[in-house]
Amino acid sequence: MSLNSFLRAEHLKKSSDIKAVLDKGIYYKSGPVNIYILKRPGDGKNRAAFICKKALHQKKTVLRNRIRRILREAYRKTSHFLPLGNNIVIIGTKITKDTLSTEIERELAGVFKKHSKK
Repeated sequence: MSLNSFLRAEHLKKSSDIKAVLDKGIYYKSGPVNIYILKRPGDGKNRAAFICKKALHQKKTVLRNRIRRILREAYRKTSHFLPLGNNIVIIGTKITKDTLSTEIERELAGVFKKHSKK
C-alpha cells in the first residue's frame, strides 16, 4: 500500500470510541470543520471518523456522502503531519457542495501542525 493510504484499520468505528473522543478530546474549530483529537494509550496508527450531520445538509444523502469523501481524502493527504497514536473525529460543519478538497486539506494541515507542537 502507498504511504498516504487510508486503511480499514485506521477507521474509528465504535460509537463508544467516537463518544469518548467527542467528550474528552481536544477541540479545534477551523473554518468549515471541527476536529476532536484524543491521545490513546499505546502506540500505533491514528484512527479517524468522519461525521456530517443530517440536519445541516437538508437530508440529502448524496451530498452527505460526498462531504464525507472530501473529508476522508483531505485527511488522507494530511495525516502525516499528526503524530501516531491518536483518535480523531472530523465533523464537516460548513461544507457545501462547492467546497474543494484543497480548502479542507489546508485547514486540517494547520490544525495537525498546531496539535503536534503541543
